Amino acid sequence: SLSEEAVLAFEYGASWERPDFLPIWEAQFGDFFNGAQVIIDTFISSAETKWAKQSGIVLLLPHGLDGAGPEHSSSRIERMLQLTNDPYSPRPNVNVNMHVVYPTTPAQYFHLLRRQVKRNYRRPLVVAAPKGLLRLAAASSRLSDMLPGTKFRPVIPDNVSTDTVERVILMSGKLYYDLVKERTARNLDKRVAIIRIEELAPFPFSELTDVLRPYVGDGTKRIEWMWVQEEPRNQGTWGHVKDRLGVVLRALGGNEDVEYVGRREDAVPAPGIGDMYREQQKALIDHAFSGL
Repeated sequence: SLSEEAVLAFEYGASWERPDFLPIWEAQFGDFFNGAQVIIDTFISSAETKWAKQSGIVLLLPHGLDGAGPEHSSSRIERMLQLTNDPYSPRPNVNVNMHVVYPTTPAQYFHLLRRQVKRNYRRPLVVAAPKGLLRLAAASSRLSDMLPGTKFRPVIPDNVSTDTVERVILMSGKLYYDLVKERTARNLDKRVAIIRIEELAPFPFSELTDVLRPYVGDGTKRIEWMWVQEEPRNQGTWGHVKDRLGVVLRALGGNEDVEYVGRREDAVPAPGIGDMYREQQKALIDHAFSGL
């Protein structure tokens, strides 16, 4: 019989016995972790706090809506984020119990795994990893992105000139490629910047502040801020980022109102009807660029 609990517990035990190993537990679909929730709650997320036991285990959880239906679309990233002790405002020297990431390029994934082994301590790593990006040509990296001197970037800026930008879209994950494609189709490449937050916990306050500062400038130019996600509002990353984004924008002296763009609240991660999924996906992408 299939026992996600037993397999994850074995891999987690191996991470205790051999800290120099890189144990990776990959779920066939992201929501398969729910059969091992007790291991995540009782051990992975809290063992260091309770027993001073570190672990470098990696949970590789496919995530992202692509029309597969409610059962195989979400790794419940919101639950993973809720299990972290990530501060709501910058605090130095905080030991965040788990790192939760949503990388969008092969280089980012490479650097995450390398960092997991090279660092002089161990911390669980939860990776939301869309299967669709494996087949997407745009989601590729150059070898130069993985050479000495390169590293994982918690925030990936856009190369759009800040002088012409009217709207800044903040987001995480695979939806980035759909947004870039739509931005180009609407000839809005100079008016909309799309900034990827690749590491959600610990939240990259410093890195995001540095990226957003040029858009705020002296505060005289009004910028529209949006958080765009494909998950329902009560799921995904919005619940984790909304207050933290406000902290960053207040510190910069800019307009701190961030508009949520995405699916409305729902009891399931995704619709079970393909036409409904496509209709919702188109509507949220349209909303991200409406009014321009």
